[in-house]
Amino acid sequence: MSRVDGGNRPSIPPKRSEFERSERSDVTRDGKTGAQGRTPANANVRSFQGRSDFEPARPAPGRPTPSQTPAVKGPPSPADAESIAQADMELGLLEQFPDADAQSGIASAMLHAHSDAPVSQNRIVERLKQDGRLESLFGEVFREDNPYVEQPHKNAIVRALDTALSRGTVTGDDLRAFSRGTYAQEWQQIGAALGDSRK
Repeated sequence: MSRVDGGNRPSIPPKRSEFERSERSDVTRDGKTGAQGRTPANANVRSFQGRSDFEPARPAPGRPTPSQTPAVKGPPSPADAESIAQADMELGLLEQFPDADAQSGIASAMLHAHSDAPVSQNRIVERLKQDGRLESLFGEVFREDNPYVEQPHKNAIVRALDTALSRGTVTGDDLRAFSRGTYAQEWQQIGAALGDSRK
């Protein structure tokens, strides 16, 4: 005994008995009992399953399915970037005209003006689709009595939609939905013109 620790305990830690050591080695790290059939001290202790209780359940083991990601596009060329910026600026003009006829005439004129720039045509179609105006504006272009539209504008709409379809901006499902919507007759004309242009 040492005077420093008050003399209450021995200065050398006691050695574990052979029984205590074998009892410890029988319990595995998973909390399962060893050969002697002992259970863990706390019944609520469970083995670690490789994830937290707060994580969502993982998919069943097996061959993982790769997630479907769109193809990564590189940055547009300087000419394409300028063309896209020009299209965005022109789309801002549509807000100045509350009349649907005038807006459709302007949109089709923009597409006609960009007929040699498929990137900007695609951008115009993409933005109109995002804004929810694609169906109505293009439908107005093909409406029978629209005074602001001429045949070259209709041709520009068809070319722009063809480009958008090939780039995935507009899908066949979109076109089918439009052909059953408010402008069903006009979109059926557009679909027929698209079919002719793709032959």
